[in-house]
Amino acid sequence: MLNSNIIARLSTYALIYEVSLSPKPGLVTLLDSGAHKDMDYIDFLNSALVLHDYFKIAYELGENSSGEDYDELRKYGIVYEKKMKDATHGANTHKGIIFSLGLMVYATAIEIKRKDFSFEKIISRVSYLNRGITRELNKKIATSHGEENYKKYGVKGIRAEAEKGFSKALLGLKFLKEAEKNINFDYALTGTLYYYMSFIEDSNIIKRGGLEGFKFLKESANYVLTNKLYETSCGMVEIEKINKEFKRRNLSPGGCADFLILTLYLYLLEDYID
Repeated sequence: MLNSNIIARLSTYALIYEVSLSPKPGLVTLLDSGAHKDMDYIDFLNSALVLHDYFKIAYELGENSSGEDYDELRKYGIVYEKKMKDATHGANTHKGIIFSLGLMVYATAIEIKRKDFSFEKIISRVSYLNRGITRELNKKIATSHGEENYKKYGVKGIRAEAEKGFSKALLGLKFLKEAEKNINFDYALTGTLYYYMSFIEDSNIIKRGGLEGFKFLKESANYVLTNKLYETSCGMVEIEKINKEFKRRNLSPGGCADFLILTLYLYLLEDYID
């Protein structure tokens, strides 16, 4: 039987699995800090442990929610963003995940009480909760990186994904489960990350490298996927070369990493669904 303690543990595992995966393109790993100078692996571990209680609260709020809004969850999100930064000396390790996975956990609690529970219904609930959220981008003066990207490039970023309930997480889950039939789990996770890189509009990449960086992201991902480099140790050597180029260009696909965390959450949750 699912409860808030189990959900908090699974969510924390998802965060730790993602940051522990290596190699990754420009992202923080157990081995190095990638393209980041203001955070490292220990920061991500500290952040994940702090957020354990946030995910527990998110699930409990969902259990008592009408499913019409997430106003209370938003308040706790602000509180735990501060706790995260206190634990990481100001580094923004998991701000996007506080929003996306917090919502996913919240929606899980709402939908698990209903008949015919499914991951698709979690997605639908998150989408419903975020109806019209992209309208927030229509400001005269941009006050966030997401709003700046929208004004410069027309990219709606995480708000557009939220409006769709982060539905692409289901595509990643399908890719991961298919990949792990033939290769070990960490190789399959690497493949899933590059799969996301092939089609996610990653605002972190655009913020750091503009449209040229975004193009490099897609080209790299398509090269890895076409040649299935994530399936062999020799291919992983090639991937590591690509990762070094991401670091050289100061690129880090944090949005894709967040989707990998959402995928891991659903993957781990599946064992608890009847």
